[in-house]
Amino acid sequence: MKVEPFDTQRQMTFTRRATLVTGGVTALFGGIVYRLWDLQVKRYDEFAAKADNNRFKQRIVVPGRGDIVDRYGKVLATNRQNFRILLIPEEAENERTALVNLAALIPLSDEEIKAALREVERTRNQPFVPITVRDDVTWEQYAAVNYHSSRLKGISSEVGESRYYPDGEVVAPFLGHVGAATAQDLAGVSERTERLLYLQPGFRLGKNGLERSYDEVLRGEAGSQTIEVTAAGRVLAEEDERGRPQVPGKVLALTIDDEIQAKAMEIMSADYEEYPEGTERPSAASGAAVVLDIVTGDILALASTPAFDPNLFATDVDPATLRELSTSPQNPLISKPVSGVYPPGSTFKAITAIAALEAGISPTTRFRCPGYYYYGGQRFRCWKREGHGSVDLVGSLQHSCDVYYYNMGARLGIDQIADVAQRFGLGQTFDIGLQNEKSGIVPSTEWKRTRYRTNPANQTWFPGETLSVAIGQGATTATPLQLAVMSARIASGKRVMPRIVRGVATDSVPVQDFEDIGVEASHLAAVRDGLDAVVNRWGTAARSRLLPDYRMAGKTGTSQVRSLRINPQTGQPFSNYQLPWNERDHALFIAFAPVESPRYAISVVVEHGGSGSRSAAPRARDLMRAVLDKDPGNPSKHDLYEPGAVIQRRMAGLRET
Repeated sequence: MKVEPFDTQRQMTFTRRATLVTGGVTALFGGIVYRLWDLQVKRYDEFAAKADNNRFKQRIVVPGRGDIVDRYGKVLATNRQNFRILLIPEEAENERTALVNLAALIPLSDEEIKAALREVERTRNQPFVPITVRDDVTWEQYAAVNYHSSRLKGISSEVGESRYYPDGEVVAPFLGHVGAATAQDLAGVSERTERLLYLQPGFRLGKNGLERSYDEVLRGEAGSQTIEVTAAGRVLAEEDERGRPQVPGKVLALTIDDEIQAKAMEIMSADYEEYPEGTERPSAASGAAVVLDIVTGDILALASTPAFDPNLFATDVDPATLRELSTSPQNPLISKPVSGVYPPGSTFKAITAIAALEAGISPTTRFRCPGYYYYGGQRFRCWKREGHGSVDLVGSLQHSCDVYYYNMGARLGIDQIADVAQRFGLGQTFDIGLQNEKSGIVPSTEWKRTRYRTNPANQTWFPGETLSVAIGQGATTATPLQLAVMSARIASGKRVMPRIVRGVATDSVPVQDFEDIGVEASHLAAVRDGLDAVVNRWGTAARSRLLPDYRMAGKTGTSQVRSLRINPQTGQPFSNYQLPWNERDHALFIAFAPVESPRYAISVVVEHGGSGSRSAAPRARDLMRAVLDKDPGNPSKHDLYEPGAVIQRRMAGLRET
């Protein structure tokens, strides 16, 4: 057998290659082992945290909005359970497909689908923010969505809360309503957590009224909650110990008496007028009423009609309903007691009378009224065509004689009248917490200079203008709240300041000790005597007296909306009922009672009501009777009555329970 010679060169080549392969394999496995050690040992905490972040998610918890209660603790605004359906875009393969699948299960209109998709685009830069598809679904619909949740990718349901107003439109004039955060609201928020809160389903901001003024107090503090989810995003469990509890909003206690508020709304909505056959009737009575406690300044009622149901805005208001409310000529969305401004008409004569007395004119001074007054070549009419004859101050108020006050206006300067008007609450706001509170107008020489600063030719105040102001016409305007304050100050001789909030949680708002208004007692007594005669001695409001049960003093007012229109056939002015509704005179009445010891003041304005004595005074009579029968300012008459701090502590305790 032949033996081949040993090839040293080949052996060296093989050994070198084997060494390289072995080294490469060893290095490869060494790298794998190192990587496994790096992932599982060295960086364990880091990757465990990332895994937990995928498994556990933080969710913003919307705080419960604080209750609002009346002076006895009766709930005016609270929260109720609300089943809602949500869309979470990140969990859906396709948002539109998810919504179409949902529509096969519960009724869902094309407009609702479009609205949800628009909201998805608006919040695209905020991941995992749920989009509300449908609020206030039925229990059956809520259960159906839960039952089919496995095939409804991106769709979920929750049990949340919505704002609820048990009395509906009765409380709208002062509570206002809540609504979802708008793009404008979000633009004013920079803090991320608060921004996320604004986008949460069910979260609502106060949009107007006390809901808006006290929004931060009522809103509370958002909490957070950790939830365990699957890889598909389905919730497996909720872990409260990893989150932060939400802090509910505080209880807001008001001065409002819910029973009297409801009565005021009922009276202002009722049809007191008798319309001649064939004349235009309004679709609903439109006006405002304010009831004020003269001693404390508490607003017991703040009525505005027609009103709206704030529950409509607690979820998504129907666009057609909103359009109808916004375009109504009777302005149901406006709180007329603070935002409505009207010529005060003859109610202002009490102010002119005080100004005349302060100017040294005796209350026994008499003027003859033939039914008109000539001044500067112009004829100023009295409302009573045949005139009132000779009248003094008491008689001028009792019968509302215009000529008496034309004479006073000719003797007084406008600035004297303006000074008294401002001291009695006109031409100013009281900042009670309601938006768009108007100051009205108290004309003066300075006011006219300011108003026409760009047109010097119109800056001069003419004496003839004072005559119109003296009877509450001309440029003079006031709100129903101002008129109630004016009545309260005449009755008490003090600078009564209105308030509508008694306290927040356990903090009470103290009752002010009102200072004297600075008018001689004899002057106020003379004016009060005239106002007493208006009601109780066959004055212009004799049909609205409360005798023998109570004695109420007051003053009627009828204010023109526009200049008199003359009937070309008769040559006489058209009567109110011959004119379109929106051209008729406003009807006003101010009052206080009991006369012997005034405790309550009232103002009533009926828009285009025609006559203060026929339209406003009867409403004030019925409202004042309800107030005096109950006497809410008397604690001994009410078992539920407690001072503000006690009410608030009790309500806070109930809320915690």
